Amino acid sequence: MKKTIAFFDFDGTISRKDSLFLFIKHLVGKKKFYQGLFLNLHFLIAYKIGLLSNARAKERLMVYFCKDMDKEVFDKYCQTFLSKLKEIVKLSALKQIKWHQEQGHKVVLVSATFAEYLKYWCNELQIDCIATELEVNNNKMSGKFSTPNCYGKEKAYRIQEKYNLSEYQEIYAYGDSVGDKEMLGLASQSFYRIFH
Repeated sequence: MKKTIAFFDFDGTISRKDSLFLFIKHLVGKKKFYQGLFLNLHFLIAYKIGLLSNARAKERLMVYFCKDMDKEVFDKYCQTFLSKLKEIVKLSALKQIKWHQEQGHKVVLVSATFAEYLKYWCNELQIDCIATELEVNNNKMSGKFSTPNCYGKEKAYRIQEKYNLSEYQEIYAYGDSVGDKEMLGLASQSFYRIFH
């Protein structure tokens, strides 16, 4: 029997705001967060004007903010971030996820942000999670990525690596940015910026 699968981007599609800065603020506190942004301002400007990739800018911030943090401590912050993450979820997007589940469709979150904190939200909703993952060395966070940044072509690659799309009669995809273009291209039903 043919099945249906639905892929959702997170930041901007499901969430009302970018979750990464919110998470870092939760991780280190407001004072250290703003100090860190100021000290890394040249990297953020380089990203904004196109001299630095999204992945390099994001990795630079994570190295600065969480390098050498104990993995268990980092995981605890990821877990306690769930309540804040839920506050920025668009109800219209959540409603669409629930609709897919009620139809018996498989639902998958596909995000360039970090699996380490998204997985708790996904586990609660009982949906799959494909996202960028962080490196751990000797039980310490390095801040570097252990997988390629799950953005653009990497989204499509990771989806096809995990799922045999020929098994699905209908493929839905929901996104809101240029980084979702390749994922939307895999779908028989693609939706761009539909949640408010």
